Amino acid sequence: MSGQGPQRRLLGSLNGTSPATPHFELAANQTGPRCLEVSIPDGLFLSLGLVSVVENVLVVAAIAKNRNLHSPMYYFIGCLAVSDLLVSVGNVLETAVMLLVAAGTLAAQAAVVQQLDDIIDVLICGSMVSSLCFLGAIAVDRYLSIFYALRYHSIVTL
Repeated sequence: MSGQGPQRRLLGSLNGTSPATPHFELAANQTGPRCLEVSIPDGLFLSLGLVSVVENVLVVAAIAKNRNLHSPMYYFIGCLAVSDLLVSVGNVLETAVMLLVAAGTLAAQAAVVQQLDDIIDVLICGSMVSSLCFLGAIAVDRYLSIFYALRYHSIVTL
């Protein structure tokens, strides 16, 4: 790894794997069939993240703008969209920083990039937990609306 540039070493340490690892190599303590490593371009992650950001912004805007969508169920969906928006923003930021460092456009110290990566990872993990909580709240809300349909409005408005 000594022949690689500092950016490749930095990216290798951030990703947890060396960029120069062969695709078919097995670890010394593993036995069994070989697994193929699937290489997905970073541009694909960036474009999917941007699409996710746009669609979640549209969901939040639709719920905020349309008065017919101002009910508890849609508030839960809006909160879920905000949580997913934070996950998407975190993924887009992380991928953009990785691409800029790999291209040599962004010259930063390894410690700064590592701290930025840690902050983005905390944002993504926290937002994922929040998304799961809102999915649970939506499930409870749907349960109440189906099994207590006649009393749903009075239960939810409490």
